Amino acid sequence: MGDSDKTRTYSRKESVVFLKTSEPFGGLSNMAGGYPINVNGLRILTSEALYQVCRFPHLPDVQKMIIGQISPMTAKMRSKPYRKDSRPDWDQVRVRIMRWSLRMKLANNWNTFSALLLRTGERPIVEESRKDDFWGAKVVDNGDTLIGMNVLGRLLMELREQVKQQGRDAALDVVPPDIPQFLLLGRPIEVALDSPPPKAADDQEQGALFGTDATVSVEAVGPPAPAAVPAAPAAAPSRKAAYEAYRPTRMRWLPPVPEHWNEQRAKTFFREVDERSKTGQEELLSVSHLTGVTPRSQKKVTMFKAASYVGSKLCRPGDIVINTLWAWMAALGASRHVGIVSPAYGVYRPHRADNFNPAYLDYLLRTRAYVAEYIGRSTGIRSSRLRLYPNQFLDIALVQPPRPEQDLIVAYLRAQDAHIARLIKAKRALIDLLTEQKLRIIDHAVTSGLDESVALKPSGIEWLGHVPKHWDVALLKHVADVRFSGVDKHSHDHEIPVRLCNYTDVYKNDEIADSMELMRATATAGEIARLTLNAGDVIITKDSETPDDIAVPAWVPNSLPGVVCAYHLGLLRPEPGRIEGEFLFRAIGSARIAEQFHVLATGVTRFALSKHDVKNAVIPLPPIEEQKAICKWISDECKPLEEAILRAEDEIKLIREYRDRQIADVVTGQVDVRGWVPGPDDGVADEDLAVLGGDEELDTNGEDDDGDD
Repeated sequence: MGDSDKTRTYSRKESVVFLKTSEPFGGLSNMAGGYPINVNGLRILTSEALYQVCRFPHLPDVQKMIIGQISPMTAKMRSKPYRKDSRPDWDQVRVRIMRWSLRMKLANNWNTFSALLLRTGERPIVEESRKDDFWGAKVVDNGDTLIGMNVLGRLLMELREQVKQQGRDAALDVVPPDIPQFLLLGRPIEVALDSPPPKAADDQEQGALFGTDATVSVEAVGPPAPAAVPAAPAAAPSRKAAYEAYRPTRMRWLPPVPEHWNEQRAKTFFREVDERSKTGQEELLSVSHLTGVTPRSQKKVTMFKAASYVGSKLCRPGDIVINTLWAWMAALGASRHVGIVSPAYGVYRPHRADNFNPAYLDYLLRTRAYVAEYIGRSTGIRSSRLRLYPNQFLDIALVQPPRPEQDLIVAYLRAQDAHIARLIKAKRALIDLLTEQKLRIIDHAVTSGLDESVALKPSGIEWLGHVPKHWDVALLKHVADVRFSGVDKHSHDHEIPVRLCNYTDVYKNDEIADSMELMRATATAGEIARLTLNAGDVIITKDSETPDDIAVPAWVPNSLPGVVCAYHLGLLRPEPGRIEGEFLFRAIGSARIAEQFHVLATGVTRFALSKHDVKNAVIPLPPIEEQKAICKWISDECKPLEEAILRAEDEIKLIREYRDRQIADVVTGQVDVRGWVPGPDDGVADEDLAVLGGDEELDTNGEDDDGDD
């Protein structure tokens, strides 16, 4: 099949025509997801990406970039700037490369792709294209006729016939084309022909000759993803490494502990102190349920700073600090710093500094057994408002190994934490990569549209550049009603009970739904009328500690009677027929459009947007039907990315559960670590351990933490 072949004419009614991947035969498209291909040990997500990679055997960095794209469209788009540097014989070899790419798609996805090919029967297969009559065919006349060379469709028909005649043996015909310099990342492209095809059609959903679980190598997109649950390091003690003798504990939630360990009530070791800051200039400390007591400057938190910290409680190294209101969430720990915390917190100072290694206590006090004790001893009318008062905490029994054992336990757990932190760090790097890819998809769609053939025009906005010629560019105030909220968390007798959509709800979620656990408060009738969430509303953060966290959007797919937009947020109500709420949400969340909000935000230690800033922000505005199409395309393209992000987040949760169990076993003596010796890989760096904290921490040291119910 050569480039000089004549054009063909096809009838839509008599052919299998595909244009979009969402159509019944959309899987025939090179743009279809769900058909990964394994080449030289690398997992390439689509045949489009594989085809584009083969343009650049002499440019391995470009190949890496293309392989790293999750979306086939972005794989194609990212290759465009380099096409002038395509291999010099590209026009002569591209059809052979496409034929091979399709055979690799079949071999790696035999069950689904062969079934799709066979469902086309005997009909011609045609790729419909608006501008390319080489690979596809263009629509003419009344839309029923397509004319073009349809090279891709003819290659698919050729492959279909091979499947019909040879059955599964067709999957073996994947020998690389005989062309020079057929390379991937500097290595000749090879195919393992000695691997047998799957034994039965139902062996696996995506039967493949070369494995279905191959991952992209480190050369392609960075460090390989770690296992979901970390294996114990070689130097770790065996699960059977128990102490010689155990005894029951006074605390009902604890298992038996080693017989020689001490156990006494906390008041034996600690006393409550109430030392106050006179200047408020000491380091502000964060009290987290994940990492205990740490400098707030080292955390990414979503709460807010108070106007002054004069009168805050001082704590010192070795002190135990407890968020009285959040002890049931394990928001406590042993401090390693001099600093200040909320006046509502409890601070407990040791009678003797050598009784406990503070880090041992930090691990011990956040185990589930102790959290259960805090819950049982706390008082309050609602579970979310339980308080652990000083007399209740000081009455809790603390297990106390000999100090040398405490020190060894801490060294061992820190080494294990370093391993776990590296796993979490790798997972977060993957999430960052996927999120960046998602943002690129959104940014391109909401600023340039989906049809590359459409003529462009200058937008008149330097940062926006060119937009499709038929689009408008609008100020937000012309397409949406901008409303700022002043509703806070406090309840008042003369007001009406409501549920609040607050800053954290917006910051952590793309959509606001009735199923979410929303804070309860009260609001006036006027506030309810103005700020109740309606279908299509978009909510943005209007102030934050960093400009990058300004104008983070979420949208409301369905009306939420009784749910009100809270303080620190702005509500944007789209004008019907002018802009879709989902498109407004996608536009504000795109990188280029969000940047204007980051620039407009003003402040020194705290940044904020004025209502004027929001009203006069600029967004591109396609016709309403095109907005809907863009939103649908974004959802389809981003779905696999979002699913991958969720999987990575779930794996991080599993890693944390593993860590929690390991800590509990070691600090309660279920595992004896006295024979442990650090190995060469057990080095600990504080910057690695910082990742154990999580992206957003529970931290109420700001203005919302006033100790009120």
